[in-house]
Amino acid sequence: MLHELAKAVEEFDTVSDDELGYCEGEILGFAFYADGEIRIETNYYLETPYVSIGNQHYNSDARVKANYRSGLAETIRKGFVDEWCGNSFLLTKKGWDKAESIVEDIKRNHCKAQ
Repeated sequence: MLHELAKAVEEFDTVSDDELGYCEGEILGFAFYADGEIRIETNYYLETPYVSIGNQHYNSDARVKANYRSGLAETIRKGFVDEWCGNSFLLTKKGWDKAESIVEDIKRNHCKAQ
């Protein structure tokens, strides 16, 4: 596992969850629809590892990969996501509640009947 994520796992639920960064909110929102599972993907071509949630892959360029790995680390530190097995992570109860809140907010504010 990447050092940044390993450190975040050690610091699980130690950071205030008052504010979410853009990547953190997007990770939680997509995880809501992917049974709560978030993965770090790697391949055999020595590419930089990237975050994958369901059919959403944050692997367009090195900066995007780094931003979403950092976002995943923050969701872990805030207690929304916990390490499950190897490079797989799952939403916690707190994470499910926050993800549901994000999804409901988007529905309420952006999906109004026309």
